[in-house]
Amino acid sequence: MDYLQIALLVLVVVGVWAVVEIALTMRSARRDIEKVTTSANDLIEQVQPVVAKLDGVVDELEPAAKHMAPLAESAETTIAAANVSVERLNGILADVSAVSGTASSVTGAVNRVAESAASGVASVMSRITGSGPAEHAAQLEEAPEVERAERPDRAPVRYVDYGEVSAVDAPTTEDTEQEK
Repeated sequence: MDYLQIALLVLVVVGVWAVVEIALTMRSARRDIEKVTTSANDLIEQVQPVVAKLDGVVDELEPAAKHMAPLAESAETTIAAANVSVERLNGILADVSAVSGTASSVTGAVNRVAESAASGVASVMSRITGSGPAEHAAQLEEAPEVERAERPDRAPVRYVDYGEVSAVDAPTTEDTEQEK
């Protein structure tokens, strides 16, 4: 046999082997494709009820989603109004603080004027009566002791006292009912 015939014979054997190999690969691929298709169909059958439920949920949420935009705008407006109210309250509190400071200054000034007037009256009284200022001071200091004994819950009273009214001093509903 000639080399050419041997090469041709080897090529025919390789060709037959390749055709058999291709046929086996195709058969194996067909089996694998059938398995994948079956698995995909099973998966689709399992997912289909879930997709149907999700579709129903989306249908139910659609009207609510339409209301979300106006609701968000309303919430934004409410928050903006609340911010404006807080800013106004801040301004009011600043004004109250300023007024309280001014009232405190005025009260201090009135106390100083009253004390000055009282000491002036005591001085004039001591000149008129001829007694020393120590006697009048003793008389003025005795008065708060009497009042303090009657109302121990109040602060000591000076010549003129502009003290605050506390909850203890304010009449209660029981007091007003007893008076009736």
